Amino acid sequence: MVNKPGKPKSKRTPVRLRHKIEKASAAKQRKTRKLAKKNPEWRSRLKKDPGIPNLFPYKDKILQQIEEKKRLKEEEALRRRAEVKATGAISAGTEHVLVADDGDNEEDLPDETMTDEDDPDSSNPMAALLASAKAQAAEYEEASEDDDNDDSMENINTDYDLDESPTVSQPHDSSRRSFDKVYKSILSSSDIILYVIDARDPNGTRSREIEHEITAADSGSKRLILILNKIDLVPPSVLKSWLTYLRRYFPTLPLRASTPASNARTYDHKSLTVKGTSETLLRALKTYAQGKNLKRSTTVGIIGYPNVGKSSVINALTSCLGSGSARSQSQACPVGAEAGITTALREVKLDNKLKLLDSPGIVFPGCTTTSNHTSSSSSARTKKGNDDQPRLILLNAIPPKQITDPIPAVTLLLSRLSASPDLMQNMLAVYGVPPLVAGPNGDKTTDFLIQVARKRGRLGKGGVPNLVAAAMTVVTDWRDGRIQGWVEPPLGETDERGRDEKMVVKEWAEEFKLDGLWGGEAEKGEKVDGEGDAVMVG
Repeated sequence: MVNKPGKPKSKRTPVRLRHKIEKASAAKQRKTRKLAKKNPEWRSRLKKDPGIPNLFPYKDKILQQIEEKKRLKEEEALRRRAEVKATGAISAGTEHVLVADDGDNEEDLPDETMTDEDDPDSSNPMAALLASAKAQAAEYEEASEDDDNDDSMENINTDYDLDESPTVSQPHDSSRRSFDKVYKSILSSSDIILYVIDARDPNGTRSREIEHEITAADSGSKRLILILNKIDLVPPSVLKSWLTYLRRYFPTLPLRASTPASNARTYDHKSLTVKGTSETLLRALKTYAQGKNLKRSTTVGIIGYPNVGKSSVINALTSCLGSGSARSQSQACPVGAEAGITTALREVKLDNKLKLLDSPGIVFPGCTTTSNHTSSSSSARTKKGNDDQPRLILLNAIPPKQITDPIPAVTLLLSRLSASPDLMQNMLAVYGVPPLVAGPNGDKTTDFLIQVARKRGRLGKGGVPNLVAAAMTVVTDWRDGRIQGWVEPPLGETDERGRDEKMVVKEWAEEFKLDGLWGGEAEKGEKVDGEGDAVMVG
């Protein structure tokens, strides 16, 4: 149908076209917001007044009006200020008159002021009223100060009593007492001790004193097995070197107790899976229990540093029992990425022959701090106080809420990774930052944290980088395995063990039948010499 001449066409648009325009607008706004978040430059959220456009015809008149209003406002402020000063001078004169008067009765002060005909303030009764109010306020303040002094004395006495109370102790003393209680309980009731250590720093999570105490307890009837956990965070060659080194002292088994965190950079060890390693450990424990023929169940105690995976070891063992009621115990112990999840002893029964004891993480005394990039173990033991805090943070032994200053830990991490250009480059690639620039004192930590703060949005007011928040981000990424790093085993260390100790270790390995379970050399067909490829876990 042809429209009549002069009839306007309809301006209505199809609904499909309108929705298309709305979707395109929404997509553009999302993209703009996303790009704005990635922009490290700080911008105020308050919209700035654009002012009067230059092309506006009456701009000069409007500016003159604005200036006139500002001038009048300033004059009004000056006038009010002068009135306030004059009122203050009058009240000050009234106070001098009141102080000079010999009368002490506060109720008669306004009457005396009002009845004096020579006083220039007699025509201003508000000044006398103001003076009376100020006198009463001063008396009230003096009384309140006396009460505050009494309260402060009481508070001082209370604080002194608390400081002198023997129940209040330092964190180190509390950790020592808890260590004695938990460790002695596990040592007295366990037949086998599983010492869980971190594969990234095995010697840093070991204590030679604890190992000697376990081997000497009950005339040497206790058995000790080192569990090298978190093996997916180190390459195969480093894992093989540590297994060779640790097996000089005690039977050692590699274990992958749990799946890694998101975006963790792990290594594929092929046959060393979560299921395979946990079944190997369970088979070794059952072999020992069956060989002893005890009328009671064999108790296996699990000890180690905080957050090395002790509870994950128990969950991995319970998951190997198959279907049925035992399957429901696959998460027998609560686990988490932070330290301090387990707070008390927990008993888990596997079957009639095996019983597991989970313990809270303890920082054992006399632990070695082996590192090829720092001082030797003998000199590291002499460091006290704050020098030991960064090492414990990197070992994930301190909960994040208890970390007061994470920057020294980042400095220690950079010093360790700087010895390996590949590891340092991998860490910089995680945050997408360029090579670091040393400061005046040769410190690269500040430059690194500033760049991390800008990349991750850890900015304070005014766009100032928050170095503490950036350091906590780095510590969290290190804990979850997003930053690759490990300690190489000691090289050239002489084997000071005697012949009897070597025979004892060999006999223990035979009791658990560890020959074909990664107990000696690598199994046939297993490739452990290569570096392996890092795998990104999403």
